[in-house]
Amino acid sequence: MNKLLLFFCLLVSTSVFSDLKSDLDNQINPLMDKVIEWRHDIHQNPELSNREFRTAKKVEAHLRSLGIKVETKIAYTGVVGLIEGGLPGPTIALRADMDGLPVIEKTGLSFASKKMTEYLGQSVGVMHACGHDAHVAILMGVAEFLAKNKDQLKGNVMLIFQPAEEGPPEGENGGAKMMLEEGIFETYDPEVIFGLHVGNGPHGYIGISSGPAMAAAGTYRIKIKGVQAHGSRPWDSIDPIMASAELIQNLNTIVSRRINIVNNPAVISVGIIRSGTRGNIIPEDSEIQGTIRTFDPKLREEIYDEIKQIAEGVALGTGTEISVEFDVGGFYPVTFNNTDLVERLTPSLKQATNNKVYEMTPSTGAEDFSFFSNAIPGMYFWLGVNAPGVMEAPGNHSPYFVVDDGALDEGLKALVYLVEDYSKE
Repeated sequence: MNKLLLFFCLLVSTSVFSDLKSDLDNQINPLMDKVIEWRHDIHQNPELSNREFRTAKKVEAHLRSLGIKVETKIAYTGVVGLIEGGLPGPTIALRADMDGLPVIEKTGLSFASKKMTEYLGQSVGVMHACGHDAHVAILMGVAEFLAKNKDQLKGNVMLIFQPAEEGPPEGENGGAKMMLEEGIFETYDPEVIFGLHVGNGPHGYIGISSGPAMAAAGTYRIKIKGVQAHGSRPWDSIDPIMASAELIQNLNTIVSRRINIVNNPAVISVGIIRSGTRGNIIPEDSEIQGTIRTFDPKLREEIYDEIKQIAEGVALGTGTEISVEFDVGGFYPVTFNNTDLVERLTPSLKQATNNKVYEMTPSTGAEDFSFFSNAIPGMYFWLGVNAPGVMEAPGNHSPYFVVDDGALDEGLKALVYLVEDYSKE
């Protein structure tokens, strides 16, 4: 009888003190070795938006090897997995984006990308300059840990490996918006969604913002048509390059001089100028593309009006014909962090990182995670991946952006802790 009682007490003790967090502490080192290996492979083999075929196959094979239910070819290359826990509870979604950028890598890493491809009619490099390779590898690690410990998992975990966060090619649909249109939330019915983004912040620190966390974003395109002539006779031309230069100068006055941004930050940037074929020919056409970032829809409309007014004025003054398009390739709404989730679960992030959590100001970066967090309550946070002791480093979208592997365990732990603590509540 005493032996039976002792066995029962030991069984109860084990069930009380053994949980996902303590098990992760025991299993994380060999797991992180795999995460780093996966990331290096994905980093060396990046793919542009809606073309993430190799990455999707790698993810699919990994999930299937763990016995996870898998659905593929969502929004072209997206992969969704479902881990069914051994205990009752909610369905929690975790998301990682998979696409790279048209950037020639200059990091000098041993696993640097050397891939080249065609993009917008140009030969370009392809690089994980935004860190999505880290996102995929972290979520693959979370999937392995939770699948192997699913008897302790309360509820289900939906794993979303998403294509085209950087925006689908023009003329194509894609990304989070398309995954939702294809019904993934209706199929799996998640209650909340969590996601992370690596960036050039302090090593292993997590930044979180409550409410509006990242800006709304869209691309504008301005086309200028003039009259072509020989470069030696500019008076025979109507010069679209001169008009473009005037346009760009005036665009830069919108935020600095023309609108009130005291309480509502805004950004207007130029990212593409395209014109001409030879140095001795004044061309007929020119094109400008850039991005607009705002938090206030009314302010956004005001910026649209300002750009149209400037274009009309430059056209009148230069004799060119100018057309303006907005939200080319789609529009991302504001990424909103559910205030209740942030309040309830910031302690989980602190526990996962030994209190390395700070409150961020809203970022003028943008994320199509916003589509997910507009559909259900969501929480999105930043993970600093600078080398230890480094405060300033090249940031996302730079050809020199480097992810320090030693910071990734904090991201993996954070997602597992969020799953564990939310499901308990």
